[in-house]
Parts: sequence; C-alpha cells; structure tokens
Amino acid sequence: MHMVSAEKRDRLLAFGVPIAAFGGIPVAIGLARAGLVQDPGSFAWGCVIGSVLLAYLAYLKPRRDIVSLLAPLYALLIFIVPMELPPSLLTQVLFAATLTALVVRLQRSFSKRMGDARTAVPESN
Repeated sequence: MHMVSAEKRDRLLAFGVPIAAFGGIPVAIGLARAGLVQDPGSFAWGCVIGSVLLAYLAYLKPRRDIVSLLAPLYALLIFIVPMELPPSLLTQVLFAATLTALVVRLQRSFSKRMGDARTAVPESN
C-alpha cells in the first residue's frame, strides 16, 4: 500500500468538505420523499460530516485556524441542539456555503508555515 502525499490528501479533503455539505441536501430531500425522514431540513448530516472534514483538514495544517477547528461545534449548535427555529434546507445551504468559504480561506491563508514570505505573520523567535 502506498502513502498519499500531504498535498494530495489536503486537496481530497478540501474537495470533500463541500461535496459532503452540499451533497447531504439532496440526500435529505430524497430520504424525505421516500418517507424515511419527516423533515429534510432536520437531516443535516452532510453539513455535520463536512464540518468534521474541515476541522480535520485545519488540524493537519502547519498553522491552526480556530474557526475551522470549531466548525463541528457550530454544526452541533445549529443542527443538533434544539432551538426556537428548527433548521431548514436554507440553513443547510448557507452552512454548506460557509464551509466552502472556510475551506478556501484555510487553503490560502493557513497552508504556509509561520514566517513564510507569502504570509503577513512574522516569524517568532
């Protein structure tokens, strides 16, 4: 068995986040139409899986992004913990779009080591 390079692994995870988050929406709609779930808005497991993938990708980066690391907590608070307004398909779409924006931010800003000439963060001594 051969090992996957870190760059390829990061690229696969980066593509996996929006695929899981946005892909969970048609799955929820299909399950609701099949009668397996009552409300497709409450079946947000695609967004939850996408947030876990994002947090794992953020953990693997040389510089940690606290927002991306806490994405699963946000998913739990938005989709799992009961609130006054129940989650909807619109909530899932907005959360998936946010995860996608965070992946782009993570790949652009947090992939470089501290002190790299392309980052604005100076090297610490």
